[in-house]
Amino acid sequence: MHIVALTDKETLQYTEKAIPDITENEILLKVHAIGVCGSDLRIYKNGDDRVNYPRVIGHEIAGEVVKIGKMVKRFKIGDRVTLGAHIPCGECLFCQKEEGHQCVKGESVGYQIDGGFSEYVVLPRNFVEYGSIQKIKDSTSYELASLSEPFSCVLSGLKEVEINAGDTVVVYGAGAIGCMYIAAAKKMGATKVITIQRSKPRQDKALQVGSDVVIDPNSTNTFEKVMEETNGLGADVVIITAPSASVQKEALEIAKKTGRVLFFAGVKQLNEISLNTNHIIYKQLKIVGTHGAPRRLHVEAVKWIDEGIIDFSFFITHRFSLRETELAFKTALNKDGLKCIVLPHN
Repeated sequence: MHIVALTDKETLQYTEKAIPDITENEILLKVHAIGVCGSDLRIYKNGDDRVNYPRVIGHEIAGEVVKIGKMVKRFKIGDRVTLGAHIPCGECLFCQKEEGHQCVKGESVGYQIDGGFSEYVVLPRNFVEYGSIQKIKDSTSYELASLSEPFSCVLSGLKEVEINAGDTVVVYGAGAIGCMYIAAAKKMGATKVITIQRSKPRQDKALQVGSDVVIDPNSTNTFEKVMEETNGLGADVVIITAPSASVQKEALEIAKKTGRVLFFAGVKQLNEISLNTNHIIYKQLKIVGTHGAPRRLHVEAVKWIDEGIIDFSFFITHRFSLRETELAFKTALNKDGLKCIVLPHN
């Protein structure tokens, strides 16, 4: 089979290796679609303490079960499935509470084990038993199914900030994740979605996916414009998908009293963070952060995709063969379009 291995920072190698054997508790999956995630780009650019070289990274995977161990009972050859990212241990406090994405071992597909930029991937025992492997409708394409993992993370954030009918929602960033937040928030009843985005192409994407207002912070005072759009009250919900300390600070300023703020993206330089906590106290804000998603929300994400609750095809703007994986990474790094998908068998 062919794989694309990360052999060092910013070094991807397209190569060949034998299709691996599986144990009696494992599954061999034929990868039909794999999305390029922002975390893949961070590993590619900066490395990661959990990733040893060489490593096949990638966790936004959809594919076909082609071989199963004799002890695997829930799946059969030919099943069309999509995967979550986390590999719960099944034993720690968080796993016992069905919060496997917070497992103390912190293992994920494409980090400690090989991931999806490959023609085939082995799903280990803990993942088969405790991870999220969800069957998809025959009518759901593998491309769309590969969006289930990132969209489950979006749902996790939305559950925390509780979008209500009539809410005004501000979304910082209109990449694939930001646009998913825009579309889902509108579907959940948000009356007005305001997007803050610098680049013109992504401003256009935000409007196309349902944003009512787009603010370019290069030319407009964000605080003043949000106040103008909210009758001076501020936003009910503020969602930050951009890794910016200054944006996190600003989010507390534009949030309405008793509003909800979601920090979805982390920041690189912790010493840059300077939050005015008086906003949190005196405006009585609810501040939440989310990372990953529990299995139950991955199940829900698959339902959204299977039923076409929003147009998920909108988010996929580029497709690449496995041999073109490095081009896919560079396209994503250049912020061309939204989601880049690699199709290993094309």
